[in-house]
Amino acid sequence: MGDPNKKIASYIVSFVEKFFPKHEESIHSGLFLLSNENEALKILDWYFNGYSVISETVSSHIQNLCKDKTVQFTQGGKYELVDDYGEVSDYDLKEITKHLEDALAEYDSGMQIVQSAQKLYSAKNIGIGC
Repeated sequence: MGDPNKKIASYIVSFVEKFFPKHEESIHSGLFLLSNENEALKILDWYFNGYSVISETVSSHIQNLCKDKTVQFTQGGKYELVDDYGEVSDYDLKEITKHLEDALAEYDSGMQIVQSAQKLYSAKNIGIGC
């Protein structure tokens, strides 16, 4: 899994499969929390947008996954995997799903992930005087 783009895509697909609510904010916030704990996962261009950590990089990955028919956006405002996803290998998905389960075991919902990321981001901004 050397390609960073495939790694981010694998994390996004794993979030779609494992956590709820599966809105974009949960995905962005969860990746923000993971990138703070994991040196191997570096995602650039984070910025704060009201209530959630948003990244142009992650947004473009989500758009590409939707275009590639790996993920779809439902009428209810959630992301879900299509039946036959091709962008992410089964091996990567299993490996990253296990990592998510370990790293985010304390969270019961996507909203808890969003709230935790918001607290962490706010604390970082205060700490560096931004």
